[in-house]
Amino acid sequence: MSCKVSTEWSYRGLRTIVLENKFLRIVVLPEAGAKIWQITYKPLDSDLLWNNPRIAPARLPMNSRYDDLWSGGWDELFPSDEAGLIDGEIYPDHGEFWTGDWQAEAFHAENKAGVILRFTTPISAISVEKTIWIEPDSARIRFRHQMTNRGNAPFPFLWKLHPAMAVTPQHRVDFPAMKVVLEPAFPGTLGGGPSSFTWPTAKVGGKDIDLRPIPAESERQLYFFYGTEMAAGWCALTNTANRLSCGLVFDQKVFPSCWLFASYGGWRNYNVAVLEPCTGYPLNFEAMQAAGRHKTLAPGQVLDTEVLFTVQENIQSVQRIEEDGTIIAG
Repeated sequence: MSCKVSTEWSYRGLRTIVLENKFLRIVVLPEAGAKIWQITYKPLDSDLLWNNPRIAPARLPMNSRYDDLWSGGWDELFPSDEAGLIDGEIYPDHGEFWTGDWQAEAFHAENKAGVILRFTTPISAISVEKTIWIEPDSARIRFRHQMTNRGNAPFPFLWKLHPAMAVTPQHRVDFPAMKVVLEPAFPGTLGGGPSSFTWPTAKVGGKDIDLRPIPAESERQLYFFYGTEMAAGWCALTNTANRLSCGLVFDQKVFPSCWLFASYGGWRNYNVAVLEPCTGYPLNFEAMQAAGRHKTLAPGQVLDTEVLFTVQENIQSVQRIEEDGTIIAG
């Protein structure tokens, strides 16, 4: 097999775009916010994304409550995280992308197979074109986003990738050197410790907590923090049992921070880690804007950036990920 794309399947009444080569199988749901529902590493039959065992993906109306309808997979958030005001307009919980019905155009060439997804946001008037593709003999997924401001005024925004990763106590999370900042309104089980510290060690109650190993679900841990002042633009998750690692590589000029939301049994009995490259922080947009950490698109301006998702075997921990997606073992 080189690589192929299929539009012949549906999932729970939703049309799918399936990309496949000998390493990867990727399922995209255009009608459910262009969600990537699953990424499977075929040689080990390993599903990398977390799918909510209690909530199925579906077509959803705008202004839906994200937490109560979160089916898992890989969403994107724009132009806000929590519901709130941007330039006098109220924006929905987790933004406009995740409930959108995206146009999808599958394509196949000799050296790649992919899908072009298009959507125009109903409130902010931003047109987005997201291209996802794979290449033969490569365990990497490539993304290109092009966002254009179709309005007549500068538009401030947050944009965040939101892949929900399946985890076990055999997994570990790795980031480059960075400063961790806790969200005061949502400290989780790191509450009581310092509001900021150096990755990967948090001191809570006089005890050092290494945030890289993933605790057992029975420990009911809940982490939420912002990774800032990052030494490089990547984040990674590794299954130390089968030595399979995956990670994201991103442009720090676009995504200068990377958030982590992780429920290890601690929130709604979910066991999931969400690695979230983001254009800024904190989650409250007005606070982000007041701190000057937001991004802005001028009228007619195009944001054009590429992101890489990479998978690699024989890794126990990650020291770094090169720009081409090569994972360097720790």
